[in-house]
Amino acid sequence: MPTPLIDSNSRHASQSVEPLIYDLVYLSFAVADRTHALVGEVMTDLQLTPSLANALWHLDPRQGSPSMRQLADRLAVDPSTITFIADRLEDRGLLTRVVDASNRRVKTLVLTESGAQTRRSLVEAMATRSPIAHLDPTEQHQLHQLLAKALGADVGADGPDVSEC
Repeated sequence: MPTPLIDSNSRHASQSVEPLIYDLVYLSFAVADRTHALVGEVMTDLQLTPSLANALWHLDPRQGSPSMRQLADRLAVDPSTITFIADRLEDRGLLTRVVDASNRRVKTLVLTESGAQTRRSLVEAMATRSPIAHLDPTEQHQLHQLLAKALGADVGADGPDVSEC
């Protein structure tokens, strides 16, 4: 008779971990879904589609103005998609495209004052309407550390570097 690949102790460990992992993934999606639904009202008020809101979210002034290619990489989309999104945001006066002085073929995306205000409204809605907002600051910090660790992010003073996650 062949020897089982998993001994009985490993099997029990696997059976007890699997439901926990399943629950954690389920809860992660549930938090994201609930946050998206609650922020949906704000997106409607701001006349943003999910794609435009996602682009604004990733145009974080603390990270500087990205090139169109960098934003495409952040959003994991084709550069032509960023051209379409940038056109919509520019038409609405939320951003401008600026030619990079060091490489004239590169265009950076710079939020206008109206774009920065729209982004602040979006970020505020995410921060106040997410189920995570119901956690106290200590719990939020713990969750932050755990999520950053799960993503393999380098958590520094400015928050997690999740650019590679």
